[in-house]
Amino acid sequence: MKQKPPPQEQMELLALKALCFADDHVSDSFEMKHVSEWLGISYSYFYHSFTQVIGEPYWQYVKRHRLELSAGLLRHSGYNISEIAERSGYATVAAFTKAFTQYFDKSPRSFRKIPTLPNEQRTLQLVDSIVKAFDKKGDTITSYFNFERTEMTYLPESMLYYTILSRGQDPVAHMIMKMTREELRLRKILQIQELPQARVITSTLDAVPVTSYEQMSMFAGIFLPCKDVTQGLMTMALTENLMAKRIPAGHYIKLPVPMDFAMAGIPMYEFIDRYVKEGVFKMSGNHFFISLVGPNESEIYIPYMKQLL
Repeated sequence: MKQKPPPQEQMELLALKALCFADDHVSDSFEMKHVSEWLGISYSYFYHSFTQVIGEPYWQYVKRHRLELSAGLLRHSGYNISEIAERSGYATVAAFTKAFTQYFDKSPRSFRKIPTLPNEQRTLQLVDSIVKAFDKKGDTITSYFNFERTEMTYLPESMLYYTILSRGQDPVAHMIMKMTREELRLRKILQIQELPQARVITSTLDAVPVTSYEQMSMFAGIFLPCKDVTQGLMTMALTENLMAKRIPAGHYIKLPVPMDFAMAGIPMYEFIDRYVKEGVFKMSGNHFFISLVGPNESEIYIPYMKQLL
């Protein structure tokens, strides 16, 4: 008897796990067969199911994701091109430059000089609409997104247990629709595991604003220091189909804002872009995130290069 294909939900979960694998190994050398073996499925099934669910072949996604993350580093970090090439999984600067130039139609050096990226126009328009809506309440959103309100903090090596909430035509809108239920699920895990010090966070795996809005992958997850991870949490994360990602220790800019994650997300990018352009700080990576503190309270964490601040 011919074996029935797995349900659509299972196919989607496998595709999202493969997507997360690519993000977690962005600087490593691997092949598609390594991923299909890790997932426990055949190479052929992996190839076709990922393309069907995500809308592009896996290796095309891997290449695009790496180059977009490298473009984000060119945009906001203080790394030189050689360091960015290495962090993006390229063995040589020449190979990185060739791939980058073919994809973006500009060399890494030229890309770094672009004043405003095409995708930024949409982001800045959204910022403007949010600012106007916020100002109607008698407050000024720009007063909250001010560097003088930040504090510098250090986060030890941490683990992120997360799930992809949305991607596709309107990923942010879909994330907002799913976040209430997802936050309750994650906080229940923390309650059962007795981990009150852990944070529930949200962000994207992608480079804002390099990645097209329609291709962004939004996630929600549990973030806590590696030293606080318990066997019970690891087991429960596996049961709940959460992916695991190790976040390196580093210095962060912390900005508390009196608004929910949805309202804070777009102005957060404008805040990063403005102060990087002004030379106030440089990012050490693309892994910024928003911590969900309360119904109308969030904390933004931006990794920065301490030696350049």
